[in-house]
Amino acid sequence: MLSILIPVYNYDINPLVEEIHLQATAANITFEIIVIDDCSPQILFDKEKIESLSNTQLYIQSANLGRSAIRNLLASKAKYDNLLFIDAGTFPKLKTFISNYIKNIDKDVVVGGMIEEELAPTKPYKLRWLYTKKREACYDTNMVNREIFTSANFLIKKDIAKTYPFDEQLKKYGFEDFLFFKTLESKGLQLQFINNPVIHDSKEDATTFIKKTENGLDNLALLMESNNRLIKEVKLIKVYSKLKSIGLNYVVIFTFKLCKPLLIRNFNSSSPILFLFDFYKLGYLYSVTSSKK
Repeated sequence: MLSILIPVYNYDINPLVEEIHLQATAANITFEIIVIDDCSPQILFDKEKIESLSNTQLYIQSANLGRSAIRNLLASKAKYDNLLFIDAGTFPKLKTFISNYIKNIDKDVVVGGMIEEELAPTKPYKLRWLYTKKREACYDTNMVNREIFTSANFLIKKDIAKTYPFDEQLKKYGFEDFLFFKTLESKGLQLQFINNPVIHDSKEDATTFIKKTENGLDNLALLMESNNRLIKEVKLIKVYSKLKSIGLNYVVIFTFKLCKPLLIRNFNSSSPILFLFDFYKLGYLYSVTSSKK
């Protein structure tokens, strides 16, 4: 009935897998859990504990496939028609997480969303936590639902996932989920957003998150180069195009390069400013695209 698919890279997923297994068992459904480690430099979880769980399979890749290809591989290994993708580095907020998805099992695509940890961390972890809270959380501080594309936690029919797979030219972190869900929408598929979030582990320092963000912007530049029409809906691209049309892109690049050390200092502080982080992303994207000319 349900194939639960968990890609992992360099993370201890024992608590997540054990909780998911517990909930799926309690829901009294036919299920399987498939975990694929994408060639982590170090296995941080207990393999024997995971392999000892019923209906659970673990695979260790000998070569890194990347975020898109590993999800496609998981889908190809699933034996049931309903696929639930859950990222390592997250944990269900609700004890009814699995049963909430079962209630929506008839839908084509269901996005459960993600939220931040309740307590804010200190520097240098504050930036990642704040970004999740302000930009990725499935509801805001007033508990108003937001329709945010995230591949960290979603349910999809297997035939849809195989017909419209993740774009494997995007091997790095970033924008693979936006492109995936926008592709589904462009094909007339309706996305259902429900309040069934996973909690994102914010224990990622600013330096790591900045690097991952730059990788995502490299992906975006690649999509721009291939003239992918779907990325025109990315907010950053709209600002990018607007400023470029009035000749301000060079001003942004100059300011970005001049202020980069100060920006990075802010991002590593206890009071990172997301507006400055937005500017950093814009400056980096201009720099990447201008260097390719």
